[in-house]
Amino acid sequence: MKSFLITVAVAYVLIAIAFYSAQRKFLYFPQSSSTLFGEKNFAINIDQETFSGWVLNEGQSKALVYYGGNVENIEANIPFFRDSLAHYTVYLIPYRGYGGNPGSPSEEALYSDALSIIASIRPEHDSISVMGRSLGSGIATYVAANEDIDTLILVTPFDSVENVAREIYWMFPVSLLIKDRYASIDRVQNISAQTHIFIAEYDRVIPRQRSDNLVAEFGSRAQSVIIKKANHNTISEYPAYISALKQALK
Repeated sequence: MKSFLITVAVAYVLIAIAFYSAQRKFLYFPQSSSTLFGEKNFAINIDQETFSGWVLNEGQSKALVYYGGNVENIEANIPFFRDSLAHYTVYLIPYRGYGGNPGSPSEEALYSDALSIIASIRPEHDSISVMGRSLGSGIATYVAANEDIDTLILVTPFDSVENVAREIYWMFPVSLLIKDRYASIDRVQNISAQTHIFIAEYDRVIPRQRSDNLVAEFGSRAQSVIIKKANHNTISEYPAYISALKQALK
């Protein structure tokens, strides 16, 4: 029995070490870019490397920067943003390691890149809004807490990646092992932007409690909408979502 328990304990420690070492492979799923929606037409230099993406509706006084989900091809949003938000110049720039851009994603790196992009485009616009979906909601809250942002849009957001991971990997001491926490809930008090939160009624990726905790932390300072019948991946297909988003970014 003693040798069995030792074997189990050793196996547990080895699995925990493997989880710690490979955790970013469970969080980030870089996608290659597609030309189905048009060639990239925007580039920016960050830390002596060139990042490229798409800019839509150029020349508008208002700008929207979109941060996508971890398995999202953000260029698939081009038709929607081009047609539905024609009064905004919209920036779709894949994360580092995504869409052919250089580097590897990490929380610190994506925050730094996001701030560099905001600094680069700010002189071109009277106001800047940011929109984050799923993983991107963690980046959007960071930007809104550290920059002068007009409107903050959060779609299928979480309170923190750490809390999401704790529910999935309950058998491990996640708080001790996790590298990228994306603790949006800790930044709420530093956010002054008008905030709108969109939750999918049947989200099976982000547990409802994780979104509700974030909404509760914002309190009356944010408007939240539950999109009926939508799930994590289909929320943007529902007329109620499209209508509410247009209203938030009018």
